[in-house]
Amino acid sequence: MKMMKTLLFIFTLYVLPASAQEISNARIDTAQNFIQKESCNSDYAVLIDMSHPSNQKRWYVVDLKNKKVVYESYVAHGRGSGQGKQATNFSDVPGSYCTALGCYKITGTYNGEHGLSYQLAGLEQTNKNAMSRAIVIHSAWYADDNFIASTGRCGNSWGCPAVSATALKNCAPYLKPNTLVWIYN
Repeated sequence: MKMMKTLLFIFTLYVLPASAQEISNARIDTAQNFIQKESCNSDYAVLIDMSHPSNQKRWYVVDLKNKKVVYESYVAHGRGSGQGKQATNFSDVPGSYCTALGCYKITGTYNGEHGLSYQLAGLEQTNKNAMSRAIVIHSAWYADDNFIASTGRCGNSWGCPAVSATALKNCAPYLKPNTLVWIYN
């Protein structure tokens, strides 16, 4: 019986997907303050926690009124930020292929190489080149559950927060113009 409990514990830690990470009320309050300052949509925000490896869900759609995570997913980081599962380097320099930290605002959509994509404007010094770098939210096969299960991590983008096609479709109701997207470490 003890052996069975041990095996169940190991299975839960290493095989089952990670459960929802808690987003602190303090972090949500900080997002709400930034939203108010930048006149962003105050219903939902996307928070992306780059302190977690890419084989853990680190994309969170937060209902700001109720301070609850309503959706979570895997999200890729830029290959210049680290080609393993952990992002270790962040930059807004054009050509760096890095993820840039900071707050962004969704400015619109378009259909491009990756299908439906959400344009992002950087709102801070750390990500002010987002539009000229073409940093957008898009879907990618390398952020799909099957890819992550087979490789142990998300693949890498050229700096964009890329999620699976399923995640992008499920998040569409929350990704409205002026929605805050906060990438932090």
